[in-house]
Amino acid sequence: MSDTKDAIVSPASVGDVEVASSYPVEKSISGNGDVAAAYANQLSGENAYTTKEWTRLRWKLDLRLVPLLWFNVTLGAMDKVTTATAALYGFRADTDLTGDRYSWVGSAFYFGYLAWCLPSGSLLQKFPIAKLMFVVQILWGLILIGTGFANNFPTLIALRVLLGALEAPIVPGNFLVLGMWYTRREQPLRTGLMYTGLSVCFTGPIGWGIGFMVGEHQWRSMFWITGGMTIVWACVIGLFLPDNPVKAKFINDRQKAIVIDRLRADQTGVENKTFKKEQMIETFLDPKTWLMFFFHIWISIPNGGLTNFAPLIIKGLGYSSQRSTLLTMPTGIIQTISSYLCNGGVFLCAKYLPQRQLRTAWVLFGIIVGMISSVFLYTLPLNNYNGRLAALYMSYFYLGPYIVSLGINTANTAGHTKKVTTNALIFIAYCVSNIIAPQFFKTHQAPLYPLGMGAILGSYVLAMITIGLYATYCWNENRKRDAVDSAKGNRVHHDTDFRDLTDKENIHFRYVF
Repeated sequence: MSDTKDAIVSPASVGDVEVASSYPVEKSISGNGDVAAAYANQLSGENAYTTKEWTRLRWKLDLRLVPLLWFNVTLGAMDKVTTATAALYGFRADTDLTGDRYSWVGSAFYFGYLAWCLPSGSLLQKFPIAKLMFVVQILWGLILIGTGFANNFPTLIALRVLLGALEAPIVPGNFLVLGMWYTRREQPLRTGLMYTGLSVCFTGPIGWGIGFMVGEHQWRSMFWITGGMTIVWACVIGLFLPDNPVKAKFINDRQKAIVIDRLRADQTGVENKTFKKEQMIETFLDPKTWLMFFFHIWISIPNGGLTNFAPLIIKGLGYSSQRSTLLTMPTGIIQTISSYLCNGGVFLCAKYLPQRQLRTAWVLFGIIVGMISSVFLYTLPLNNYNGRLAALYMSYFYLGPYIVSLGINTANTAGHTKKVTTNALIFIAYCVSNIIAPQFFKTHQAPLYPLGMGAILGSYVLAMITIGLYATYCWNENRKRDAVDSAKGNRVHHDTDFRDLTDKENIHFRYVF
């Protein structure tokens, strides 16, 4: 990174909100272009900024955005597995969850998520992202509180479906926000910081604390406490999360222009509220969409099984309900280590080895660790308590590969309609996987759950194969584009910047893998 920015042609004054007249695609931008177009040509010549200025601004963005996005993800992870902690305190008996009904309660959340993935993608494009998050988090907090009053299986299924539908916009919305503020090189580190397993640091102590209560209010309090936390957090999001860089009030116009200028080399744009049918069709016809879709089905199988059954597996090793809630906490630590290690590795490789494509290598590393752990979990005898507990913890290493793959998907998709459609499909895969996974954990196989452990092992193998095919496809596409794009080395491409083109339409676009 140099001390000063490269000069950008067609300069305009910092306060000017119109695109410079020499910009060759002005008409396209004014109609269906990106919201950032008005800030695209303001920083050349005497208005150029330095690396030091950008570094100060980036710290300002990190301190505002990363904590908000982190707790968005953490809160959702905490709220959807409240049933796992409640199951330790009589939840199943009080609500008549006999047979495999508990598994279906775990899956029901993802039926709602699945049904609302595509509609939520449309809502994320149509409405301001932060305001939409505020509304849905208020509603899902109320649903959680209502779950604490449930007494039967049908009521629980209905509430869990609604909860899943309301959480559907959150993670895709988070990734859209990341893409609006950070370059593809900067996103992996922020993604790793945003996506951790630290929700157990809340569910563990809360679950341990309610163990001192008596009666059926033990498990009901789990839902009331988490629901109240969600409503409070919704108000924080409504006050402090900006909808996009152009509308942000915590930075000035020059800082907005710097953020936009940093993004232009990626050719991914910031935001466009016009729905484009042709971009949606392209999404469905793009091979890499379906490779990533199936990868997310495989990599999420461990998540769907372990998050619902880990407390019961641990309790089956002979621990009390209260101690089991605390012993689930290391699972979140392992998830966080996996996230930081894999995403940190991607970040360092992008910084020090910018000419090498190594994101897939970190995905494979995390998958291999999880796969080895699942082999031990599948084969160790039941009386090997310490060995099985350690293997269970390390099986949570899937989170790092999952998060890196989300970052790859975001970085490799351009065109706002294509972004939201692709995100929706990826989270449909996530839902399908999490609906399927609990069904491999049969009640009569507790606490070993050999079928479930075998499914986790198989999913890791399939994930390795699929991500390898994805990387091969991206490598081949880049090779073909290099052969025909004479302007590939230029940083600024006025023929494509902020025109809301897709990665397929833009010859200057290069895939990361």
